[in-house]
Order: sequence, then C-alpha cells, then structure tokens
Amino acid sequence: MTPSGKLLAWIRPRSADQFVAAFVGEGAAPGARSGFAGREPAVQLCRSPDEARRWIEDQAAAFALPVEWVSEAPRA
Repeated sequence: MTPSGKLLAWIRPRSADQFVAAFVGEGAAPGARSGFAGREPAVQLCRSPDEARRWIEDQAAAFALPVEWVSEAPRA
C-alpha cells in the first residue's frame, strides 16, 4: 500500500531546552472518519525547534508525503 495524503505536524516546547516534535497521518487523525478515535502521533524529543522540524521533515520524506503544519494535535 502506497501512503497518500499528508502528515499533520506540530512542535511544542516541553522545557527551555526540549521540544516535542509530533505528527500523524491526516487519515489517522482523530475524527478523520466517523467513529474513528484516531491513533497516537509519532513523537520525538528534540533539543531545538530546528531539530524538531528537521526530524518531522525527514520522516515525511521517508513516506514521500507533504507536511501540513498545525498549531496543536488534531482533536475529534
């Protein structure tokens, strides 16, 4: 199966020197389908927002999917 769609991605600070990078496929986000609770996002702790952004972009490239940056985790 070939991945399709895009990754919904966000970065949030955890502390002064830690940032949480996270993403989920748009089809796996909460509320993407009726009655679908969604899946947990992939996450990585990073030392800077730039490192977090690069990690997300590298993961997106591995899936050959574009990134849509969102301000927070998708909710149902």
